Formats: sequence, structure tokens, C-alpha cells
Amino acid sequence: MSAFGIRVCAALVALMLPAMAMAADTPEETAAVPMPRVKPTPAAPPPPPPQPRIKPAAAPAAVPPAAVAPAPVPIPRPTEAEIKAGALACGEACGDILFKTVEGCLWLQSQNPKPITFQASIDGRLVELQLEGASYEKSAAAPAAPAPGVTAYHTRQKDPFQSSSAGIPVYRVRLGEKDKCLTDRGQIRDLMAVFRK
Repeated sequence: MSAFGIRVCAALVALMLPAMAMAADTPEETAAVPMPRVKPTPAAPPPPPPQPRIKPAAAPAAVPPAAVAPAPVPIPRPTEAEIKAGALACGEACGDILFKTVEGCLWLQSQNPKPITFQASIDGRLVELQLEGASYEKSAAAPAAPAPGVTAYHTRQKDPFQSSSAGIPVYRVRLGEKDKCLTDRGQIRDLMAVFRK
């Protein structure tokens, strides 16, 4: 480079240095760039108001089963050992059954307040009788002897241990047909008596 060119470059550098120093001292202004506005997040919708609870539909009422008459309790068949021993099973209520002769007829009598089902073979025919429980109230105004044609009744019998007692309530059922009563205890075989549930 020639001496002239060197002088021109140095003059230019000298001119540029003050401008550069000034630019360094003052901060450069930058144009404000607009930022995009952020949309506000929409608020969550309020929860729905509480709904009334729906009562569940009631189940249909159960239809009560039709009243079924209890089947008669079968007479137990004695085993060979029982026949040989002369002991036959009679049932839990057998000790509460008495045979009573009233006005020439044979009657079943119970003083237990529980009802009893009685079965027996009478002259080879199966007979079943339902005895009510002995009732103190029902026997209060009952006669000592049955009226004609009556086949069952409540009454009281004298208490042998308490002479001042009003009597022991009992319930009696006549054995035999309506027009013909049973008179002989020996005609009754294979008897059984159980408490009715």
C-alpha cells in the first residue's frame, strides 16, 4: 500500500473511533415488539346442584303361601323286637292321653294345654282325632257331663289333692261313630299321640 493510502485509512479510522465510542456509551434503543396477548383460561363451570335421591322401587310384596293342612302323622310300624317285647312306640304325648268312660262311652281325655294329634287303629280302621289344649277359661262354664250329641267338650275334673280347688281343666273327645260310641278299650290298637305344632 502506498503512503497515501495508509494516511487515508488512518484518517478514516480516526474519524470512526469517536462515533464508535459514543455508540458504546449510549445503550441501543430497541423497538418494543408487541407480545401476543394470552387469553385468560375460562373458569370451570360450577358443579350442578345436588339432585334429590330417587327412592328405590319397593320389591313386590311376597304372596303368603296358601295355608296347607298338616299331613296326618303316620302310625309307626312296630319292629319285630318291639312286638316280641310287647312295647310299641306311642309318641311324645302318649303319657298325656287318658281313656275315660263317661255315660257308657269311651272318651279320650287330655289335661295338657298343648293341642294333640291322636291316631289309632280301631277295629282295623285308622282313626285320627285332633284334641284341643285344655283351657282354664273354656272350662269355666262347662258342664260336668256332655250334652246329647256332643262329641268333644271342655270341662273340669275334681282335683284329688286340693278339695278347695275349682278343678283341673281337661278336654275330652268321644271315640266311635256319631250314633255309636266305643265302649271297649281292647278295640284300640297301635295308638300314637304327638303334640301338634
